[in-house]
Order: sequence, then structure tokens, then C-alpha cells
Amino acid sequence: MVGFSGKVPYELRRPGGDIDTKRMFNVPGVLLVIAALNILVFFALVFLPFRTADTLVKIAAVTPKWFLMGPEAHGGWLNMLYPLISHMFIHAGLLHLGLNMLWLLAFGAPVARRMKAGGAIQSFSAFARAGLFTSFYLLCGIAGALTFIALHADEIIPMVGASGAVSGLLGGLVRFAFNKTTLFGPEYAALSPLTAQSVVVWSAFIILMNIGFGVFGGALAGGASIAWEAHVGGYLFGLLAYPAFERMARSMGA
Repeated sequence: MVGFSGKVPYELRRPGGDIDTKRMFNVPGVLLVIAALNILVFFALVFLPFRTADTLVKIAAVTPKWFLMGPEAHGGWLNMLYPLISHMFIHAGLLHLGLNMLWLLAFGAPVARRMKAGGAIQSFSAFARAGLFTSFYLLCGIAGALTFIALHADEIIPMVGASGAVSGLLGGLVRFAFNKTTLFGPEYAALSPLTAQSVVVWSAFIILMNIGFGVFGGALAGGASIAWEAHVGGYLFGLLAYPAFERMARSMGA
């Protein structure tokens, strides 16, 4: 914080020495696009006839037993695999959608800024970094879905929502957001190793909290139980994979 002397602390300065006025609310456009797609899909389903919307939700959802029946039962690999992505854009109710979009913006903004994924229309390299960030987001969601499938292999439990992908962004955030030099400018901090105290403590807290919500948290909006398995799977993927994505993003030039 700024002390009584009125001097600007080190954490507020960019490496070049100028003052960094960016904040969480300066959201990179790639996040707004992802959020807009989620919102559009939600309200499109709301205004469709009930039977049509219900059918589309069932098709888009990840259902473990159906997924594990293999490509032959689905009419090909594409029909088997697309729910791993489509489920992220379906939500069980306004509360489910609202919470996921809130955390998408909160967790995703510092990660996207650190990957320099903003301003996608300004240059090819910026567009490529925005695409890389989106790939990271989607892969976190896929990892969450596969974790859910693995732990419910014999069950017909449809799972929808962006929670696994959003949890992956939190995993990436934990790799740099709690260093002493990141209080005001996390995009300039060094990555924390997996063995760092902050990473271990926050990971234990996040995993135990998700398990607790899943077991004791009751029901989410629309009567859908909390898929804590997807949260944990997405989080762990983001935690482990984020450094590789950051290196790729920084290799793409200015």
C-alpha cells in the first residue's frame, strides 16, 4: 500500500519504471468474447422450445457412461468428443452462469494479461496469443470433464458448465499471484515452483474446498449438483500446464 510518504511502491511500477494503472476491471477482450458466447448460448436455449432446448443440452453435456461407449456408438470420433468442449457453454441456471462468468473475469484477467492475450485485433502475434489463451482455457475444461468421466464411469450423470475451465485459470493464477512482488502487478512476477508454500497451501485449500462443496454443498441452481471432480481436474491441469503456455505466449513476439 502507499505509505504516509506518498511514494509509489515498487509493485506498482512496470519493469521500465513507469506506473502500471491496469487493474482487474480492465478485462482483455478475449475474456469478453468467451463470456459473451456463454451468455448468448444460455439465452438462446431459454427462448427455444423446451423440448428442443432439452435435447440440445443433453447432446452438449458430458455424460460419462455414454462417452465411454466409444466412437462406434456415437457414429464417429467427432460426435463422441465434441461434448468435451460444448459442455463448457451450457449452464444450469442464471446463478450457475453468473458465478462462472464472474470467476472467469476475475481469474482470467491477470492470466490473460500475463500471457499478453489482449488486443487480439491489433496484430497477428496478439491474435495468436489470444488463441493460445483460449486453447489453455478449453484444455482446462477438457481436463475437468475427463476427470469427471473417470470418477463416474458407470453413471449417466450429465455434466455442464464452464467451472472446470475457470478452475484451470485459477490454477494458472496460483502459479504467480501470491509472490511478494505481485501484490499490485502479478503479470511481472516470477513463476512460483510447485513446491512453493503459497502454491501448496492454496492448492490444498482449493481442492479441499471443492470436495467439501461437492459433498456437503447441496445443489446448484436448477437442481444440478456441484461437479467438484471437474473443478479439481481443471485446476490441477491449469496448475501444472500454465508455465508451458506462458513460455509459448512470450515466444510469440511483441
